[in-house]
Amino acid sequence: MSHVAVVGAGIAGLTAAYSAVQAGHRVTVLEAANRPGGAVQPLGFNLPEGQLVVDAGAEAYASRSQLLAQLVEDLGLADQLVRPNPAGSWLYLPEIGAVPAPKLGMWGIPADPHAPEVVAALGAEHAARAAQDFELPMHFWEAKRAAGQTITIGELVTDRFGPAVLERLVAPVVAGVHSADPDDVNVDKVAPGLVDKAIQLGSVAKAVSDMRSAAPPGAAVQTLRGGMQRLATALADYVQAHGELRCNTAVAELDTTAKTLVTGHGERIRADHIVLAVSAPAAHDLLSETIQLPKRPQFGAGVGLVTMILDAPALDDHPRGTGMLVSPAVTQVQAKAATHVTAKWQWAQQAAGSQAPHRHVLRLSYGRTTDPIGGSAAGHDTPDAQLVEYALADAATMFGLESEDLTQRLMATRVVRWREPMPLITADNTAAITAIENAIRATDWLHVTGAWFAGTGLAAITQHASAIPIYQLQ
Repeated sequence: MSHVAVVGAGIAGLTAAYSAVQAGHRVTVLEAANRPGGAVQPLGFNLPEGQLVVDAGAEAYASRSQLLAQLVEDLGLADQLVRPNPAGSWLYLPEIGAVPAPKLGMWGIPADPHAPEVVAALGAEHAARAAQDFELPMHFWEAKRAAGQTITIGELVTDRFGPAVLERLVAPVVAGVHSADPDDVNVDKVAPGLVDKAIQLGSVAKAVSDMRSAAPPGAAVQTLRGGMQRLATALADYVQAHGELRCNTAVAELDTTAKTLVTGHGERIRADHIVLAVSAPAAHDLLSETIQLPKRPQFGAGVGLVTMILDAPALDDHPRGTGMLVSPAVTQVQAKAATHVTAKWQWAQQAAGSQAPHRHVLRLSYGRTTDPIGGSAAGHDTPDAQLVEYALADAATMFGLESEDLTQRLMATRVVRWREPMPLITADNTAAITAIENAIRATDWLHVTGAWFAGTGLAAITQHASAIPIYQLQ
């Protein structure tokens, strides 16, 4: 029986440990924080009527992930899977304000540029330009694919649909979900199979329609009743029951000669295989003592999430569907996105409604990883009081409410900040991460996984973490 040591107990590390246990290995997981789960954590509010718990980070996963669905089933949680309210989300655009998002699309790319909500967001002229995708040949993209070149979602959308679609429909989604610039995001990372399907059908819009036609709004994602933090808890419980999971245990050194981890307490832990389920900068720091690496990957600016509990009858009709994504070109709103949690998830609505008749949960997100660190944009480093002030004003603007009334309706609020789990997607970082991966591949016992190496999103992370080759070894 091989001994597998996993550094990091986020979803990637827990999935890697789970898979190693399933393959018959002895497993030790070391986590620096005081609890497992990484960016998948519960966020509890102690209210006069009782406790209300929602997700502090990732709240859903892409339904296309058969592996994650199987993992949920194996953990005995399949009967707890739920889909969001099919009402769909909205967009907040410059000059226009709030408009419904395309009913059928992928990462903001419309399946039907002639759809009324697409025309309303773009205007007739830009919608007509977007419709040219149906006629334009795909030869350039076919040649680029054949050459093995990276295709970004920004360059693909601009060429096929025009810059207005990128700015008004796609950038709000990519910035809101990935905190990134579409010109930096590999389309294969966020929409695997889209380019190949577009080449086959001769149109990106047709490819989107083909891949999404069987999925109504909201069906692209799902979660667990009570939130995705239940998945992290179930994985941690399994690993603890079948192996060893140690929190408050930071790894200070990796001895590659002895295949040994050295903890901050000076303890040495030898393993046959070591999985680094940490950020790329952290992996670089552990490896660079003994392995030549050209450059340390850089952290982005991070994000700040403001979750508000509001007793607001004006939100009962869900005025903006399940939430809203904000175009980066908008100046009158500081937030990049807002989720109406109790409109999106029935379980959350039931939990909040059982406490008070008009209770709602809103979550607003601030900052993009590409923001200048220390800059003026609201985000990870903005003080709590200022973020809450922004959130109240932004929610009023985005949801069409009165700011003063919303402030009076505020029952509780919490601010959560994430930086390390959010990869900064730039050319320099991609090159630095590739260097780490190449150095790892030169060994037969070191492995890396996590969002920095797999791409963001629970589906991508669990797929990557479960594919580490040690699981096939005996």
